[in-house]
Parts: sequence; C-alpha cells; structure tokens
Amino acid sequence: MEEPEKGRGLGYFPMKVRREVQGVIFRKGDDGKRVLLVKKLGLKSHRYLWRLLKGGVETGETERQALEREIFEEVGLRNVRILEKIREYSFIFGGTQHYVSTFSVEADPDENVEFRTAEVMDCTWAKKQQALQMLHWKDEKQAIELLEE
Repeated sequence: MEEPEKGRGLGYFPMKVRREVQGVIFRKGDDGKRVLLVKKLGLKSHRYLWRLLKGGVETGETERQALEREIFEEVGLRNVRILEKIREYSFIFGGTQHYVSTFSVEADPDENVEFRTAEVMDCTWAKKQQALQMLHWKDEKQAIELLEE
C-alpha cells in the first residue's frame, strides 16, 4: 500500500498520517483455534466494542516490533509468534489517514492474558464464527475470514 507524501491529504487540507499494526492473535486448543478479542471504548460510537488488538508504530520501530510491543502493553502476552502479514487497509478518522498492516499471530496456549492498560475493558478467546459475529468493523471481520481453522 503506497502512502501519500507526508502532510498531503485529500483536497487542499494537509492530513496527518499514522501507521498502525493489528494482530489476529490466535491460540490452538483441543477444540481448534480461538481468536483473542479485546473490548475497548469506540471513539466514534462512544460504546464498548469487541476489537482486534491494534496500535501505532513508533518512530524507529519495524511493524513486527510495534506489534510485539502493543501485544505486551495491552494484554501482557510475551510468548507470541508473528507469522505473516495477511492484509493491509486504510481509513480516515479525525483528520488522520490511518494505514493498517494486519498480521496473524500465534499465542502460547499456556500464557494468560494480563490487562496492562485501562484501554482494554475485557477480552475473550472466541471461535472464528463467534468472533465474526462479535466484531463491529468490516476490516477486522475480513482479517478473521483469512484465518485458517
């Protein structure tokens, strides 16, 4: 996905650009794969929504480094394997153009989630079909669709 020149936006107004990473974090169990969903307050809707874990890429970080940091900061998981980039998408919100790279991430089934930020209100490990019903945003649902069962 090609990013516009920094500071250039649609029309005549300069637009900020933000690079983000997102994880389809899953763990394998006796009943198959389950995906980690986190419950966060939606900035647009002002209600709690089930989401995939997502965060910004800081200056000097690779996407993989940013994703590892975000996973630890939000849910305390350290024993994760970032497997591959599965999709990219972009959107505009609040005068900022967001570029999101989504990765599949395998979590250690024996490691427990530990809330490390007030942003995350709850979490659950959901089966694929359940996750598709719980997620609000179509881009996140499309990422889940790519997960092999």
